[in-house]
Amino acid sequence: MTALDLDFVRKAASKRPSPVRSLDRMTMLQLARRTVIFTVDAAGIAALMDAARHDLPGITTNRIVQSVANHNPDVFWAIARRDHYDVEAPRGEGFLAALPLTHEGTRRLIDGTLDTKNPDLACIARQSERPAGIYVWCIHAKGSLVAAIPLVLQKFSAPLYQGVSIYSRPITKEGLRVLEPLGFSPGARYDGLYTPHLQMLDRTHELPLPVAAEPVDPVSVQVVRSMDEMARVMAIRSAVYMGEQHCPFEEEYDGNDFSATHLICQVGREPVGCMRIRYFADFAKLERLAVRNESRNAGLAGRIVDAAIELCRKKGYSTLYAHSQTRLLSFWERRGFQRMPGAREFVFSDFDYVEVKLEVERHPARITLAEDPYVLIRPEGQWDVPGILERSSVRGTAPLANAG
Repeated sequence: MTALDLDFVRKAASKRPSPVRSLDRMTMLQLARRTVIFTVDAAGIAALMDAARHDLPGITTNRIVQSVANHNPDVFWAIARRDHYDVEAPRGEGFLAALPLTHEGTRRLIDGTLDTKNPDLACIARQSERPAGIYVWCIHAKGSLVAAIPLVLQKFSAPLYQGVSIYSRPITKEGLRVLEPLGFSPGARYDGLYTPHLQMLDRTHELPLPVAAEPVDPVSVQVVRSMDEMARVMAIRSAVYMGEQHCPFEEEYDGNDFSATHLICQVGREPVGCMRIRYFADFAKLERLAVRNESRNAGLAGRIVDAAIELCRKKGYSTLYAHSQTRLLSFWERRGFQRMPGAREFVFSDFDYVEVKLEVERHPARITLAEDPYVLIRPEGQWDVPGILERSSVRGTAPLANAG
């Protein structure tokens, strides 16, 4: 995607006075009275991108933009004239897209190796992560909508972004005329690198405001990834099901543990709870939820179920199924599950059970066949983080031994 391609501004300038030339004389209050900026859903992004292609035929695909926006929703901002804006049905008339880049992403931007048309998500900071640089990815804003550009850039004045420089690649005189009053200057530098091909708004002198450290949550729920963690899960289940409920060993360890995903809940490094998830064609089944006796009444069981629901949504499931002990039905109902119509009641391992089900929306960033192959080989539940196998790609292919 080409950043700040404003050829269309020149076309509009012949019909009305261009706001670009007077941008430096406008106050933020005046700008706010004329325009409004807001985030839009996937359909809104697609509509704005499709409209922009009439003026910018070389911009990237909707799928790539949506993938980046799923990774960090702060990437894409819709723009509308205030007198055209309907809060009940917001519709953008233009947009500004910006890439909050990681340290590696900013280095690659400066040295020219970042593919800005299809950026590697590993080079883009998450929404709660402080970026090392911000790249103005693309602007499509005709006529008076150009006045909203400073409003979007003001979004990057929050404490998380303070002191982070902003980069752009204007390719028209109109693009330069927009940037210069905002403080951009030719040439860009970062971490000892320099390029003359970018414009830079240097904000390194703006020290971030002190931010009070948020208390660290000692509770974690994550996918089991090692034999040590699996041993902890087995210890929890043995204590709860075999120790408290006197379930025979062969009934508790029923032959399904190696065909399932396991979650472990820990407080610090102490294992306190677990759950097992098995997957079928049209639904995922949540089972073997257990929390140690001394850790109950702290809401941990609910956090484990919530984590399981989120994992299943990301895997593309919208129907979640469970067997609730009859005495614990209210717990499942608090998590949104409902007793199934015509639910069957049955008994195993000395307890009575009933079928419950939860229907959820599939996650907007769920895993599909359209994903990059590297995403599909990342560790379970960590699809947003580059994995060990894709990092191995820098080695290239191994030479084959001569069999002759």
